[in-house]
Amino acid sequence: MGGVSHPADIVMVFDRDEELAVFPSLRAAEDGLEAMDVVDGEYTAFTAEGRLVDLRAPDGEEGLVLAALTDEDGRKDLERHLARFWARRPGRAPLGPEDTARLLLVGGPRATGRGPRRLRNPFRRGRAPHS
Repeated sequence: MGGVSHPADIVMVFDRDEELAVFPSLRAAEDGLEAMDVVDGEYTAFTAEGRLVDLRAPDGEEGLVLAALTDEDGRKDLERHLARFWARRPGRAPLGPEDTARLLLVGGPRATGRGPRRLRNPFRRGRAPHS
């Protein structure tokens, strides 16, 4: 799959409602997330390999978002978030972290079969790059 980011680079961001946005890099996540939501604690972020990603908005609601990898192993939490994400999509077979990330990054609306916007980065707000 040419052009797909390495799982260590992919950032999977869950909001409080267990909706999922996937970004090909930390930089893309920084560009695609809203500082006000980061300040409000709206997001939990991981790499597709399960490392926890620290999201901050040091300048407050109107500032930039900063994303940094941590050394913390978040695989179990990532799996729980993914299970809740897929449980809200009856009729779709649950996928693991890497396959879910690839589906959202590459498959987009063609991969969903119905209601494509539910699987496409629902809180991207048009700011993150597509690749």
